[in-house]
Amino acid sequence: MGEDLIIDTLEASADSTSALSGFHPKQYSGYFSDNNLLHTELPYRTWGESAEPLPYQLWRDDVVSFSLIICMAILVFAFNKTRKQLRQQTKDFFAAPREHTGLFAIETGYEVQARILIIFIMSFMGGLAMFSYAQYRFHTFLDQLSPHWLLGTYIVSCMVMLFTKQIITNFINWIFFPKSQQKLWHDSASYLIFVEALHFFPLLLTFIYFHLPFAKTIWIFLFILLIFKIILSFKAYSIFFSKKHGIFHLFAYLCALELMPLLALWKLLAIVTENLVVKY
Repeated sequence: MGEDLIIDTLEASADSTSALSGFHPKQYSGYFSDNNLLHTELPYRTWGESAEPLPYQLWRDDVVSFSLIICMAILVFAFNKTRKQLRQQTKDFFAAPREHTGLFAIETGYEVQARILIIFIMSFMGGLAMFSYAQYRFHTFLDQLSPHWLLGTYIVSCMVMLFTKQIITNFINWIFFPKSQQKLWHDSASYLIFVEALHFFPLLLTFIYFHLPFAKTIWIFLFILLIFKIILSFKAYSIFFSKKHGIFHLFAYLCALELMPLLALWKLLAIVTENLVVKY
């Protein structure tokens, strides 16, 4: 009588507990269903705690790491192939404008290829920088969107801006300036873009893999960018606008071909971020 009461109590407790947990003792089945050590009267319980997914980080992404390795290999290859021209261009950069060989000399066969690859690298680094800013600014929304889609959108936007800027610059120079000045500007701009990539790439690696604070990264980036824009302004003045009232022409030239593309890119990326991240 007492044993029957205990068994009935255990079965009732198991039934009530299993009803709450959504698991019935009769659902125990399989190879060990007839084992004496299997107590079907006990309630089914799951062990452990639910895990929270880690936030997306660029340094954990194998695709980003592999792309950065390729970019580093391209920069090293370009530097190795053009180091003589780079040394001579550095010596002649602040000298008076004259005919000289550019960084990517035509006779070496690497001029167009290297310039296009550098633009791709700058676009990739710009996309990573904008993605890092979006993650820093809208980190609560990135879990709802595939990071590769957003990163790819930023990279393509930077690429479109750089190629469009190159086309517009060549068209304006072709209209207003002789071929000799166009060649000088073309070589100087190629030199600055290459050196700019050499400076920005270590900063990007330090930020991604050594977790440099975002605020410090932004200030270092703006400082480097300001230095290169000042050097670019000096070179444009010495090549195109060294005559009287040339400073006003230089201001209009830089606003049209330097500031306006950057503002257009910033506006484009702001619209993309608002539609893909904030409103998603």
